[in-house]
Formats: sequence, C-alpha cells, structure tokens
Amino acid sequence: MVCDIDDPARLAFPLRRGLVWRRYVSELRDALPGQDVLPGIASLFNGALFRATTLEAVGVPDLRLFVRGDEVETHRRLVRSGLPFGTCLTAVYLHPHGADEFKPILGGRMHTQYPDDPVKRFFTYRNRGYVLSQPGLRRLLPQEWLRFGWFFLVSRRDPGGLREWLRLRRLGRAEKFGRPPQEAP
Repeated sequence: MVCDIDDPARLAFPLRRGLVWRRYVSELRDALPGQDVLPGIASLFNGALFRATTLEAVGVPDLRLFVRGDEVETHRRLVRSGLPFGTCLTAVYLHPHGADEFKPILGGRMHTQYPDDPVKRFFTYRNRGYVLSQPGLRRLLPQEWLRFGWFFLVSRRDPGGLREWLRLRRLGRAEKFGRPPQEAP
C-alpha cells in the first residue's frame, strides 16, 4: 500500500472502489478481512515489484509519459494482458501525501485532478489526452469531459482553464510530446 509518509495510517492517494473512496489503511483492510492482497488494484512505480516475465508480457513504461501518466498506461497494458496483480495489504511504501491535486466536485462524489503547479498541469493534462485515447480507456472519455467541464465552468468559473485543458489534451492525442513553453525571465 502507498501510505502517507507523515501519517502512515492514511493512504498517500485515495483509492476509489466503485463509488466509495478509501482514504485510510484500515478501510482497505476492513473491506477484505483475512486477505493479504487486494486483487486488480496497483499503484505502479510506488514500491511495485514486477517479475521479469511481466515486463516481457506488457513491455516497459512509455518514457514519453514520464512522470505523469506512465503508471496509468502501464496499468492499462497490465489489465489487458490478463496477468493477475494486486496490492499487498501487509506491506507499506511511504510516499508524500498526493491527494491535494484531486479537487472535489459534485459534493465530493467525484474528483478532478488539478495540480497547482502549471508545469505539472501541462504534463498531467497532455499525457491524459494520450492515455485516454488508447484502447481500453476510451470508455472513460464522457466522464472525463463531464468532470473537467464541471470543474472549470461551474466550480472554478474558468473558461480559459477549460480551453487550456482542451489544448493540452489535443497535444497528447496527437502524440506531441514536446516540452512546455518556457516563461520569459
């Protein structure tokens, strides 16, 4: 499990199972009493262990997506491979709390990723554009449009933010993996 380095009883990244968000170690362990593995769930590249045969089957991470989205794209390939995987509920990897970029919408029933740092936003949204255009994830596009549309137009009242999100998505879909524009000194 990837736990908050400052509060190891809390997950570093909330985990959604169906409509229910799990934010604490106890919530994961209580959901599966007597089990050591949460099947089909993995926080790749945060303490994950892979067999060499797994990498032979799914390939190495796409370096163009480093550091934003590479784990999602690798997870997609892992799911499509049919190989079993999961999260060990008796092992902990400590990581800085990462949930601050996930902003609640619709009374907390859904969340939208909005990194405060513009460079992180650039890579996050560009890479999401690429990842969500891949087989196996395209079904999430309507939800993505609704969430980000709501976030930028209703929650933030920021049409410019929505335009920027759209622009960055398009870059990813077109596989334009250049660097973000540099600000003038």
